[in-house]
Amino acid sequence: MFTRFGNRSVFYVSQNFRLIAASLLLTLAMPASLPAVDFVHEVMPILKKHCGKCHTGEKKEGGLSMNTRAQLLAGGESGKAVTPGNAGKSLFFERIVSDDENNWMPPEGPRIPAKKIAVLKKWIEAGLPWKQGITLGRSAWEPPLKPRQIQLPPPQNGRAHPIDRLLDADLIRHKQSLPAPISDAMFLRRASLDAIGLLPTPADLQTFNADSTRDKRERLIDKLLTDDIAYADHWLTTWNDLLRNDYTGTGFITKGRSQITTWLYASLRDNKPYDQFVRELIAPTAASSGFIDGIKWRGEVNASQTREIQFAQNVSQVFLGINMKCASCHDSFIDRWTLSEAYNLAAIYADGPLELNRCDKPTGKMATPRWIFPEIGDVDPKAPKAERLKQLARLMTHPENGRFTRTLVNRIWARLMGRGIVHPVDAMHTQPWNEDLLDYLAVRFAADGYDLRKFIRFVMTSQAYQSRTVILQSEPGEDYVYAGPIAKRMTAEQLLDSMWQITGTNPGEPTAKVDRAERNPSSEAKTPRTKPPASAPVTAKWIWNSGPVLKQIEIRKRFRLSAKPQVARLMATCDNAFTMKINGTKVASSKDWQKPVYLDVARYLLKGDNLIEIDAEMFGGAAGFICQMTLIDGDKPLVFATDKTWQSRKLKGKWQSAAEIHPHGAGPWGALLDPKAVPSEPGLPTPPVRASLVQNNFLMRSLGRPHRDQVVTSRPGELTMLQAIDLSNGEILAGYLSGGAKHLTGQRRSSEELIEWLYDFALSRKPTANERTVLAEVAGDGRNPIAVEDLLWTIFMLPEFQIVR
Repeated sequence: MFTRFGNRSVFYVSQNFRLIAASLLLTLAMPASLPAVDFVHEVMPILKKHCGKCHTGEKKEGGLSMNTRAQLLAGGESGKAVTPGNAGKSLFFERIVSDDENNWMPPEGPRIPAKKIAVLKKWIEAGLPWKQGITLGRSAWEPPLKPRQIQLPPPQNGRAHPIDRLLDADLIRHKQSLPAPISDAMFLRRASLDAIGLLPTPADLQTFNADSTRDKRERLIDKLLTDDIAYADHWLTTWNDLLRNDYTGTGFITKGRSQITTWLYASLRDNKPYDQFVRELIAPTAASSGFIDGIKWRGEVNASQTREIQFAQNVSQVFLGINMKCASCHDSFIDRWTLSEAYNLAAIYADGPLELNRCDKPTGKMATPRWIFPEIGDVDPKAPKAERLKQLARLMTHPENGRFTRTLVNRIWARLMGRGIVHPVDAMHTQPWNEDLLDYLAVRFAADGYDLRKFIRFVMTSQAYQSRTVILQSEPGEDYVYAGPIAKRMTAEQLLDSMWQITGTNPGEPTAKVDRAERNPSSEAKTPRTKPPASAPVTAKWIWNSGPVLKQIEIRKRFRLSAKPQVARLMATCDNAFTMKINGTKVASSKDWQKPVYLDVARYLLKGDNLIEIDAEMFGGAAGFICQMTLIDGDKPLVFATDKTWQSRKLKGKWQSAAEIHPHGAGPWGALLDPKAVPSEPGLPTPPVRASLVQNNFLMRSLGRPHRDQVVTSRPGELTMLQAIDLSNGEILAGYLSGGAKHLTGQRRSSEELIEWLYDFALSRKPTANERTVLAEVAGDGRNPIAVEDLLWTIFMLPEFQIVR
């Protein structure tokens, strides 16, 4: 299949190979069937109207409750009520179609119409789909408000970590065996992706596997969590979703929305205590006000989408796991919250009187600023808005508000362990599968000073976290029983970061305006650098194409390095515009020739062959490009400056030596480049740009990154058809693979070395003998960029690569 007869045949084989694989991906993405019935809008009204009087809330006629799917499945005094997938064997269905007046249901009032019976039959035949978090009535269980102290059960088999003591007791109660531990290599990969969102490097893998000390896992966790830039880069994704913060999108152009990016990133990087973090969001400064201000939509909007109502919805959802969206229109049918409570919470933010609207119609009743849990205090409705917000911030983070801490630890647990202790994470009114575990974690989090990193460390140091994952074949309902951590798909950001790590195709500049300079460099960065000599004089020449002056040209420079430099100070400009790539990665662009670009490009350079590529354009008048790059690695700088050894051509034309037009300082431009603009003593470096720091694109959207017009607390975990298409034939991914292939072929590894390096990096393991044989055919000699592109695609499409296990 992979026999090669030159580049043209390779491309043909590559395309056919991907088409075959794409068809497999599309098959996996195809749903077996479309949802048969809409539970919320079709089934739920029927059940509430015809069954609710006797079987919802605290009513359990015949021992049958229909508050939740699990309770309906549990049946009643007559035994099992419903057999999902088979209406004919369901007592529930038999009773509603019965002609026996002593047997039919409901026993009083009108019979259920035939059309509605058909809906219920369809629902049962479809497997009884029931949207998670939806209840038909309040059961006897109500989440407590105040924190609850837990007495830990005794340890089992020497597993003394509090999380293990609680979970092991749960496993014994359900007659489950303890999950098996994972290998060091698997732990290294999981911990790195969970803590900082990056793959461990092959060097990291080799070092960790060779370490024989007993505490190496704890030391690894500490190392990961003290990398404040990598930690902030990774967790920014979670908090951007939660706080509906983004860099582009609805509201920004019209000034109806503002970012909190700089404040948010600094808060994560500084590990700001969570209670303080939340107080600064609810009673904000200018830097953090974008969250509570929400989005000012253009034109007329529904009453439930005003800024005041957005405030009530967002603070209750994000910090308390309460869904106020239903109660923003009418009294909620999901839980106990009322329209008045939603509007009273919204009134705390309002600048003036706020009238209640029921289903978008004014009621004539005015809201009163009030907190939803008056047991621990309330706001002063007569206080100014700023003071009311401060009072709300104190109430939200009140030590007696256990729902605040439970919601946070449940969110973090879900991110690390694959599923919340309460699931979904915004349904905090539903009973946890382990109430003692949730309460213990919430109390401990508060006692530890609301320290997010300390809590993450606490979870990751448990044997439960370090256990083999469970792969769910289907989504469990309320009958979920813990059996171990659940495997998770990488987020869009994790997937792109991992690909960029391997291919070296990170974007040149972030969209997010954040401080990523290293304050506490890693041990490698702490190695003293030789102070470079004084700024080297500019020796670069202005260059363009030979012959008649063209408006658009391409310029390139190939060179070879004996070692990767510590510092590579680049300065460049073009009359009129240019875009520059180094080894396939875009590093700079400019449309203002009077403002040269100054960058440190060391991270884009490789030991071995390197390539600088420039797309240059002249809008009219004079044309010229000038660039000088000074490499520092020891006492002597190495300078690469534009001159006739560089090559130029018209677009897609034949390469020729560039023409030297003027030395620097001469011609119409003067002495534009200032070597002193790049400090002689290099500043602290910044790591490669991460996906969380750049604006959304089509590939990330298809992989599940949301628009963030609304609060997002979880992302879809299933492969969709759009994702399958983008992963098989998307232009953006193809660009990363192409750039990465050029990057890797320049490193001159043999095919065998390249395959082993990729497996170490991508999967944290060695390839099997069979994998080596197959991939050796794909890779050829490891020098052909198209073959290496196929190799990268093959590895990146492995479920093992895309899943955190």
